[in-house]
Amino acid sequence: MSAQRDADSAMPGFYAAQGIRKSYGAIQVLKGISLDLKPGRMVTIMGENGAGKSTLFKILAGQVPPTGGTLRLAGAPVALASPSAAHARGIYLVPQEPALLPELSVAETMFVGALPTRGGPLGRRVDWAAMRARARAALDALELPIDVDRPARTLSIAQQQQVECAKALLRGCRIILFDEPTSPLTSHEVEHLFSIMRRLKADGCTLSFISHRMDEVLEISDEIAVLRDGVLVDVVARPSFDRARLLSRMVGRPLKAVPRRAASNARDEVALEVRGLSDGLRFADVGFSLRRGEVLGLAGLVGAGRTEIAETVFGVRPAAAGEVRLGGAVVTGLDCHAMIRRGLVYVPEDRARHGAVLPMTITENVTSGLLDRVRRRAGLLSARDEARISAAAVRDFRVRCAGLDQPLRELSGGNQQKVVFAKWMTTGPRVAILDEPTRGVDVGAKEDIYEMIDAMARDGMALLVISSESEELVRLCDRILSIYEGRVVAELSGADISPAAVARSYLTAAAPSGGVAA
Repeated sequence: MSAQRDADSAMPGFYAAQGIRKSYGAIQVLKGISLDLKPGRMVTIMGENGAGKSTLFKILAGQVPPTGGTLRLAGAPVALASPSAAHARGIYLVPQEPALLPELSVAETMFVGALPTRGGPLGRRVDWAAMRARARAALDALELPIDVDRPARTLSIAQQQQVECAKALLRGCRIILFDEPTSPLTSHEVEHLFSIMRRLKADGCTLSFISHRMDEVLEISDEIAVLRDGVLVDVVARPSFDRARLLSRMVGRPLKAVPRRAASNARDEVALEVRGLSDGLRFADVGFSLRRGEVLGLAGLVGAGRTEIAETVFGVRPAAAGEVRLGGAVVTGLDCHAMIRRGLVYVPEDRARHGAVLPMTITENVTSGLLDRVRRRAGLLSARDEARISAAAVRDFRVRCAGLDQPLRELSGGNQQKVVFAKWMTTGPRVAILDEPTRGVDVGAKEDIYEMIDAMARDGMALLVISSESEELVRLCDRILSIYEGRVVAELSGADISPAAVARSYLTAAAPSGGVAA
């Protein structure tokens, strides 16, 4: 090590990984990673899903132990036995998937494990007033107008992510790791978060960030570290950033172009029809038809009502008015189980809460939608049938894993998403709703998912795709509906579809008089 680095590494807030290795059985996830995180700087980590980014963060945050190597804080070796031990050292991980407790208030979930108390020798009790005041102060520091007494279950995924960011400040942590915090956020919310990050940097905090969004990475980073297959393959400092170099180093192979498909796969038969659908709160008078082999996109800002529309069509939410027809039959009011039996499936935006059971194995997740097929006499499940179905799914959906019995929580976000896809596609649906299908997925894994969606359309499946990325909708969709404040405000098709046209269609929409709130 250089003399300058020796001097810098003793500074408070200098956090270093030296030769970090991590293995799960015979699978090596990290292969000797050495990386410096420095006070007052943002180091962004990029790489494909499965490259080891989130595993490295979990080790840095005390969530999992390394198999080998050393962590050093201000030059001294440090062993982190738990996230609480990391918090005590001033290290906090803002997770990719929010982990708020839904039945608690916002303030209560922010203080889990660290409730403020008051009282004397005769007994202590929770200081509820102090808890609310400190929670409010942390949210105010991020300019987040969230009621601290609001139940956490009522927060949107974007708001949950924002509360996780506030929890880091609440604990006084000055080494903050952000694991894809921007993936559920709108461009305005991203810029708000970045302004907070810049203030933290100016205050001398040590920051690190995982993102697959190249424009964000180039904007916020001081250094970019690239992982590939568990190896640190490049570290680039501003102003030497180069988009082509970074992409090449990430994937280690030429990337395919993703232009719009040359021809539509849409057929004449209508698979799904929605007429005048309203839920009485988030959206009103929504109508569209979806043909077999067609890919229909829903564009709009987070909070526009797109997910609520999808959930109402699928039967998760009740409809206040309107009609849903599946294959010509009225299915309005049926629950989601009945919808699945009739060939409609829904891949949700929040895979950790609604799409998968992370502690369960890959096999258990894949076959959870097929229990009737793998159930034998007396209600017992056929291990042979489960293994056969899950092995085919892992192969067909290109899931990178150590084995079929690996817990889903140990997979990268992109591979978790592929398992969720596999779970529903193995049921043989006629119509699929895909809500943010590539959220938190790297550029290489996106190609795989795009190819899967194209193949489904070629096979005659009707697909409704919700995405906050205009380029993604342009790449995938035959038609696009723009949603603004719970209403359809534009429809684009054919040559009218472009990223600028998609964004313009909802960003410039005027709120209809008497429209429902977003």
